[in-house]
Amino acid sequence: MKIFTATILLLFLGISVIGQDKNRKTLENEIKKIKVKPAWGIKYDKFDDITSVYLGGWDIGRSVSLRRCDVFIGFAFPGETLKESPKEFVIVFTMFPSPLRYENRIIFSELKFLADKDRFTFASSGRDRIMSELLTGGATEPITSKFKISRSEYESISKASSISLRLDSSEIELNQKQIALFSEVLKLSDTKK
Repeated sequence: MKIFTATILLLFLGISVIGQDKNRKTLENEIKKIKVKPAWGIKYDKFDDITSVYLGGWDIGRSVSLRRCDVFIGFAFPGETLKESPKEFVIVFTMFPSPLRYENRIIFSELKFLADKDRFTFASSGRDRIMSELLTGGATEPITSKFKISRSEYESISKASSISLRLDSSEIELNQKQIALFSEVLKLSDTKK
């Protein structure tokens, strides 16, 4: 009987260490508990079978000489349920051209982070179709610029107490609410208990 009890206990402990799958409803509930109350979006692409999760929405337009430029951070995973922590994160800059005149703005090409004393440089990986779809509906279609960040680099950034970034030639200091969102996105992406 002791062997049976020990086996059941080990199986239970093993299952709790493996992880917890997260469906859309679970992710939404976790987002609603975040104290900084970010703008957010979750979109499932049935053709590519990928779900994208974005949080953020802070406007850095003045810092980059635009009418409006919102910042979102997030991740994507295969299917409709997050079964394992993603190996890659994204930061997306969404520019909104002036409705009065057409601005054919080139997407941002380089992003540099100074997270405490660690330095990171990322090249643009193009536009982000999903974020454009989430935000379309206004008078003008947003232009997005996406940067991919590996999990290890993202973890380092999310642990920083101060973060500065340079987007092409514009320098931006993030406030504490914006910095806190990096660690919240990391927690959201984690499938371990």
